[in-house]
Amino acid sequence: MQKRFLSSLLISLFLNFLIKPISVLVIDAGVQRALGNVIYGKYFTLLSLTVIFNVFLDLGINNYTVRNIAQDESRITHHLNNIIGLRLLLFLCYSILICCFAYGFNLVNHYDTILMYLIINQFLVQSIALLRSVISGQHRFYVDATLSVLDRALLIIMVGWAFIYQRNWITIEYFVLVQTFSYAITLLCSILSIKSPLFRPVLRINWKYVKEVLKHSLPFALLILLMFIYNRSDVILIRMLSRQGDMEAGIYAQSFRLYDALFMVGMIFTGLLFPMFSRMLHKKDPQIVELITMSQKWLIGGVLAIVFVVNENATHLLSFLYGNHASPSSSIILKGLMIAYLAMSLNFIYGTLLTANGSLSLLIKISAYSVLISLLFNLFLIPQHGATGAVVTAIIVQLFVSTMLVYYALRIIPITFRKNAFNPLILYSIYLLIAHFLFQLISSSSFGIIGSIITPIFGLFLFNVIDVKAIYSLYSRKETHQ
Repeated sequence: MQKRFLSSLLISLFLNFLIKPISVLVIDAGVQRALGNVIYGKYFTLLSLTVIFNVFLDLGINNYTVRNIAQDESRITHHLNNIIGLRLLLFLCYSILICCFAYGFNLVNHYDTILMYLIINQFLVQSIALLRSVISGQHRFYVDATLSVLDRALLIIMVGWAFIYQRNWITIEYFVLVQTFSYAITLLCSILSIKSPLFRPVLRINWKYVKEVLKHSLPFALLILLMFIYNRSDVILIRMLSRQGDMEAGIYAQSFRLYDALFMVGMIFTGLLFPMFSRMLHKKDPQIVELITMSQKWLIGGVLAIVFVVNENATHLLSFLYGNHASPSSSIILKGLMIAYLAMSLNFIYGTLLTANGSLSLLIKISAYSVLISLLFNLFLIPQHGATGAVVTAIIVQLFVSTMLVYYALRIIPITFRKNAFNPLILYSIYLLIAHFLFQLISSSSFGIIGSIITPIFGLFLFNVIDVKAIYSLYSRKETHQ
C-alpha cells in the first residue's frame, strides 16, 4: 500500500507542479495584474461565495461515494444512475440560494453575467468531483491525477493565447467563460473515464435510494460547509466590513492565490489517503501506521520547505507577480498565510484519518467551534486592520483546528508510532529556524534568493525527511498488501 501511495503521489505532484504554478502564478496573476485589484476583488468575492456554498451542490455525496466504492466497487453503476437526477435538483436549489445571498448583501455590483457563469462552473466542478471520486475509489489514481489538472491545462492554453495574440480579449468575462469551457471538457473526459461497462447516465430520481444516501452523506455536507466557512469566508467579510472592501479583497487575493495553490497540494494527499485509509481501517490493516508516517514526513516536510522559501522571498515574489499592483501590506499577508498553511498541513492527514474512521460528529464539533472563533476574530479585526486582520484570524483558527485533530486522532484510533518517528521533522524544523535567522543577516541579493531555495532542499535529504534508502527499499521488495 505504501508503494502504491508513493507512486500515485509522485505522479499527482508531478502533474500538478507542471500545470498549477503556471496557472496560478502566470495566468491568474496576469489577469489580476491586467485588470487591477478592484475589478479582480469583485470577481474574487463572488468566486468565494460560490465556493463556500457549493456544498449544497453535493451534500456530502462525493465523500460518501469515495468511502463506499473503495470498499465495494460493484456499487458504481447503481450509485451513479440514482444520483444524477438529484444533482440537477440540487443545482436549481444552489442557484436560488446563491442569487438570494449575492443580491441580498449587494455583492453583485453589475456582475450578473459573471455570477451566472460562476454558478455553472461550480456545478461542473462538483460533477467532475463526483466522477473523480468514483475513479479514486477504484484506486485508479493516475487517471484521477490527469483529470485533476486537465481543466487548468486548457485554461492556460486559451488565456495564454489571448495574452499573446488577442490581449484586448482579456476581460473578467472572458476569463470566467474560458473556465466554463475548460470544466465542460474535463467533465466529458471524466464521464468517458468511468470504468464500469454497465454505467449509462440516466436522468431519474430514486427517492428511496436518495434518502438512504443522504442519511449517510449529510454529516459530510455539514462538515464541508463549516470547513468552507472558516477557510473561505475571509474575503467576503473583508468586502463587507473593510472601508475599501473591493481594494482590500483584491490585495488579499494576491497572497491567497498562493495559499490556495498550496491547498490544492494538500488536497492531493487527501484524495489519495482517504480511500486508502477507508480500506485499511475497514480491514484493520496494521500498515496504516507506516502510511501515516510516510505521508506526514513528505507533506509536512515539503510544506516546511515551501513556507521557508516563500517567507524569505515574499517581497521579491509579490513584486515579480504583480509589479506596481503589489501593496506594501501584501508581504505581511503572504507570510501570515504561509504560517496558517503550515498549521493546516496536519489537517490533511489527521482530518482525513478521522473522516475515514467515521468520526464525523467530532469533526463537526471542531469545525463549528472553528467557525465561531473565525467569525468573532474577523468581526473584531477586519474593520480596524482590513486584510491583515483576516490573516491573524486565519493563523489562530488553523492552529486550533490542527491541535484538536491531532489530539483526537491519536486518542480515538489505535496508532502506535515507532520510536523516533518524528525526529526527522523536528530536526528539520530546527534547522530551518536557524537558517531563517541567518538569512536575516544576508542582504537582498541573488545569493540570498538562491541560497534560500537550496537550503531547505538540502535539509530534506540531510535529515532523511526524504529517505532515499527507504524509497529504494520499498520499490525493490514485493508488496504483499494490495
